[in-house]
Amino acid sequence: MKPSAKLISVVVLGLALFLIAGWWEGSISKTEGDFIKLGKVTFHTSLQSGINESKDLNRPIFLYFRSETCYWCIVFEAESLSDDRIIGILNGNFVLISIDPLKQKKAASNLNVWSTPYMIFFDVDGKEIIRIPGYIKKEDFLVKLNEVLDRSDNNHVKNEK
Repeated sequence: MKPSAKLISVVVLGLALFLIAGWWEGSISKTEGDFIKLGKVTFHTSLQSGINESKDLNRPIFLYFRSETCYWCIVFEAESLSDDRIIGILNGNFVLISIDPLKQKKAASNLNVWSTPYMIFFDVDGKEIIRIPGYIKKEDFLVKLNEVLDRSDNNHVKNEK
């Protein structure tokens, strides 16, 4: 094969892979506007809209950093975000925000988040309550949720086990 034919083949193959990757990313995305459904829970994908809702509802924030290609994120979502006890606590007490650090680099870097999954809980005044770096089993996540509820200064927060 001539060198020019090899070059053309490599360019065509690269272009094809680039187009397929773009199509694949778009097809697996579960994002619907400013929201994304993970497990059985719906999250804001905009930090600002979540903060605004937190202020309006006087609820603390559960900020979840994840990416579509993160294996442990997928496991956490299948186990924990599909558990009825966890869903009840999250939906009943928190404003939920999901950030993809690959797409929302500024938000991730401002909060010193460099890996996924990664979770941060904030009170209604924006003060950090707790960080959970990495994957956590659903039983351990339930314990952490209860710790956050116990530590919260917000009288509105109730444990709905």
